[in-house]
Amino acid sequence: MHRSWQIKTGMVVVAAVLAIMSLVPTVFTPSKDSGEANPEWLTSYEEVWNRRLSLGLDLQGGLLLQYKVEVEKAVRDKVDRLEEDMVKRLKAADGALEVTSEREGEVSFYLTFADPSKIEAALNEDLMSYFSEMLRSDLPDGRIKFEMDPAYIEQTQEYAMEQAIGTIRERVDALGVSEPDIKKSGKSDIVVQLPGLGEEDFERAKNLIGTTAQLEFKMVDESGFAGFFNSVAKDLPPGLRLDNSSGTTITGKSKEDLKKFFAGKVPADKQVVYEEIVFYVDAEKTIRDEEKSFWRSHLVFDRTELTGEYITNSQISTDSRTNKPYVSLTFDSTGAEIFGKITTENVGKRFGVILDDVLKSDPVINEPIPGGRAQINMGGYKSYSEIFQEAKDLTIVLRHGALPAPIHKEFETSVGPSLGADSVTKGRNALLVASIFVVIFMLIYYKVSGVIANVALILNVVFIMAGLTALNATLTLPGIAGIILTIGMAVDANVIIFERVREELRMGKSPKAAVDAGYAKALSAVLDANITTGIAGVVLMQYGSGPIRGFAVTLLIGIISSVFTAVVVTRLFYDFINDKYKPATLSI
Repeated sequence: MHRSWQIKTGMVVVAAVLAIMSLVPTVFTPSKDSGEANPEWLTSYEEVWNRRLSLGLDLQGGLLLQYKVEVEKAVRDKVDRLEEDMVKRLKAADGALEVTSEREGEVSFYLTFADPSKIEAALNEDLMSYFSEMLRSDLPDGRIKFEMDPAYIEQTQEYAMEQAIGTIRERVDALGVSEPDIKKSGKSDIVVQLPGLGEEDFERAKNLIGTTAQLEFKMVDESGFAGFFNSVAKDLPPGLRLDNSSGTTITGKSKEDLKKFFAGKVPADKQVVYEEIVFYVDAEKTIRDEEKSFWRSHLVFDRTELTGEYITNSQISTDSRTNKPYVSLTFDSTGAEIFGKITTENVGKRFGVILDDVLKSDPVINEPIPGGRAQINMGGYKSYSEIFQEAKDLTIVLRHGALPAPIHKEFETSVGPSLGADSVTKGRNALLVASIFVVIFMLIYYKVSGVIANVALILNVVFIMAGLTALNATLTLPGIAGIILTIGMAVDANVIIFERVREELRMGKSPKAAVDAGYAKALSAVLDANITTGIAGVVLMQYGSGPIRGFAVTLLIGIISSVFTAVVVTRLFYDFINDKYKPATLSI
């Protein structure tokens, strides 16, 4: 039994070796700034252990964004598709059936049957099995109301959030950002952290993430746009004007000014979208002419005929006539069927291709297009390089999936690399200074026992770093504060134990008996202090976010590590000394 310390020592050594090995990728991976590739041995090593401790946004610089997802729009779009699908299935089952649909509110629609006697046969159990998410109610006037089940509304909103997070993550991966942090906050917010992103990439990242890619195909209201724009042009504010040069429209320098002007003026079944007209100062089309460039308004029907969710592939192609890039789209079988039906029923009319609220093109449908292929012309007024970059970014967005609902940026902050490096330096210095003072104090006050405590302290820090690495956690400035706090707590545990051992020695006990009694009596006090702190850490991790959560994770790992090193590791040293040398007293 007196040699049990040898078994425990072996276990501690194994744990220490594993911890140090887990930190190898973190220590030896070259920094991105050095431009060096991983050594061959490290590449082989990472095939076994491909985890490293990454620095947070506050330590290496980067971009923090917060978006709100319009989950209600996802629900409306779902109801639109269900309404259309139900009418389609009813008419497919009975070609002579006369039924019309009418939307009401956000989550419901009405069906009206010309022959009420056919209602029950048409809305049979087999058909309604396809629409289990809709609740039916028969109205006194003969109409049938279908309203989305509240439980399904919540499910659709949750799915929209999950899909939005996944889509944003794929777009961020296409940017090549390492260790991004993308997570849900509340019911409809998404927080995106892009550590290590260079300042020169901030704008592109924001544009790529913020492009909702709500790709919609809507019919242009060619018959009503002139009357609408003329009717609202009576009270145009400064900066906007009625333009009749190429069809009646209202133009302005700012899209936001146009959106503000049209708010509340557009009929319920219509929507105003915008087209950017760009002019250039130079012949090479590299410098925009801000004075001449403007936004043009278009009136389209609000009903979405087809959305980007049916797209299976998108790629950049080149127009052989104009030699300009465009985005080629391929729809799945359902999308191809819908697209073919729309183009068949609307030959001779204009079909608006709309990305968010921006009109990308409005070609005339010359003939039915049954093949399920379409194209988006990217800003015919822009330079080649602008068109190509816009086409490239749009391809990334569509290939990785359209967002299920529009998103709006609520908050943004950026940390430059120099500020991040300054934070790293200050955090490292704080940790170093705190450690030096603690080490010196323990050596002076507890002598040889102070050396034991310092060795345990070093192991404590190694275990904390290894724990963070194993969890793929990100080290932040609050995390460094958590490590410093943990060092203090670890020393506090040692002080409690050492003072107990001193008391036992003063009572005349032998070193071995004093160590046994001291550790036994101090254990409850050490556990009490760490358990109460651990409870606070759990609460912070559960309800906190961002830096607070990072601090809590580091603190909890540190508590476990400090108790282990203070109670187990230091005890092993005393057991070894007492068993091997049997001293008359202890240097404590």
